[in-house]
Amino acid sequence: MPIVRTAARTALGARQVVKDLGRLQEIAQILAGHGFGWVVANIEVPGVGLLRRFTGEEGRTETTPARVTNVIKALGPTFVKLGQVLSTRSDLIPREYALALQELQDQAGPVPYEDIEAAIEAALGGKPDDIFASFDREPLAAASIAQVHRAQMKTGEEVVLKVQRPNVRQRIETDMSILGFLARQAEAQAPEVKAANLSGILKELNKTIARSTDFRYEADNIHLFARNFEGNPDVVIPKVFEPFSKATVITMDFLDGVRLSDAREAGCDMALVGQRFLGSAFQMLLHDGVFHADLHHGNAMVLPGNRLGLIDFGEIGRLTDEMRENITTLFFAINRRDFRTIARILWEIAVRPGHVDYSGWEADVQEVVEEELAGKAMGNIAVDQLIGRLMEGAMRHGVQVPASYTVYFKALITAQGVAHELIPEVDPLEEMMPYVQEMARRLYSRERLQEELFYYITSFRYSAKRLPLVLSQLLQDVQDGRLRMRSIIETSDQERAERERQINRLVQAVLVCGLLIASSLGLHATGVPMLLGMPAPATVGYLLAFGLGGLVSWRVFRSG
Repeated sequence: MPIVRTAARTALGARQVVKDLGRLQEIAQILAGHGFGWVVANIEVPGVGLLRRFTGEEGRTETTPARVTNVIKALGPTFVKLGQVLSTRSDLIPREYALALQELQDQAGPVPYEDIEAAIEAALGGKPDDIFASFDREPLAAASIAQVHRAQMKTGEEVVLKVQRPNVRQRIETDMSILGFLARQAEAQAPEVKAANLSGILKELNKTIARSTDFRYEADNIHLFARNFEGNPDVVIPKVFEPFSKATVITMDFLDGVRLSDAREAGCDMALVGQRFLGSAFQMLLHDGVFHADLHHGNAMVLPGNRLGLIDFGEIGRLTDEMRENITTLFFAINRRDFRTIARILWEIAVRPGHVDYSGWEADVQEVVEEELAGKAMGNIAVDQLIGRLMEGAMRHGVQVPASYTVYFKALITAQGVAHELIPEVDPLEEMMPYVQEMARRLYSRERLQEELFYYITSFRYSAKRLPLVLSQLLQDVQDGRLRMRSIIETSDQERAERERQINRLVQAVLVCGLLIASSLGLHATGVPMLLGMPAPATVGYLLAFGLGGLVSWRVFRSG
């Protein structure tokens, strides 16, 4: 039965991916052309040796982070997004690869203007020249999912249009079905691959891409952040023009400024810019509870007056109350160089697929904390580097950081990394601590503690009211003999398969014994044909028993 179930699942997966065989061939050819044919060469596709035919049987070539990044760019938008997700998972991949994948900032070649014109007409019901007073045919930026063009409204406002590339949604759906199939095949044929949680990563990627290909979601995010920064004149969030924004096109204010990476050359006050950049990042990360999940230097601009402009709100993250409490405790522990609390907090939030040696985990955390924090002044502590190393340590212990925390740490690491690289005039940790202290005051304020006390009292009161009824029913079930307990023993696929083999052998052995007994009783039968000097039923029974017994013995001998 296990063989039948596996075959059925494989056949079903193959049937689902059949319609995408052309794209599957293209992916295999790109991988082979970059020396990565071995990635898919050993994955079976039922019916035809499809992948092996296109990738050959060449051995593995030494990989480098740069080569991996280049092949991801060649594979297209789905894989670029996957690379961006993996760039945040230094708990899953080596740090040098995570750093290299951070270069995947959706850089792509431009789409022909005719395609952009057709996309705008399909979404807004008219050609750009008919809708806008002017429309620049040359893009301001080209990304893997969308392209940005500058335009002027007929009312005079300067705007930019973010236009989705043609057929990108269909291509992404095709790629996701192929990736899902290949992941299932890889996990079925190589159980150690399960530790990487490919299915979980693809699930998160599916959510991310579904949102990034629907610009109505981004428009809602922009409105949310505009409300959060409404009272801050130093941070500008672009205005969305709703009548000219749909699922595949979004029209926003044009922010006339320079990218953060070019601000120094433009003569901006970098100390002031740095304070405003980190202030906006920490307000989102430590106060608002809703934050920009990709605040790299390409998504921040410096406007006249050293104001900060934020763009590209396709990816956001959120903080729950429990996350706030854990993160606040973690930052205070970092401030106190308390490695035990750091280890405990990370242990509490981690996903542990199997047994993990806590003492070894704590020792590794202590080593990282001593190397990154001991003897250093507050201004010399790189929190982004510390968190990156802690996530690397989690990977070595087979521990996974939940996606919600990964998005948060990625946003924090990105913001502080930009500050370290571009704005050395400001100290990220010094700018962060007032927000951490404010978060702590809010978490442990009298009002908050009263709310939590009311919640726990209410929960306890509800449970206490039900307790007599539950106990009475339990005692009655015991008296009437109706109490039943069910035990479920979780085992691995390998253990279940071995148990089924043992049961099969036992059944076969019992069958052999039964045949021997029946054949022996049949030796005294009369009035039946003879075969090999014995009654035919006895002879046939002995032959079956010896044949089946020999087969069982051979299997036992081969298995050791």
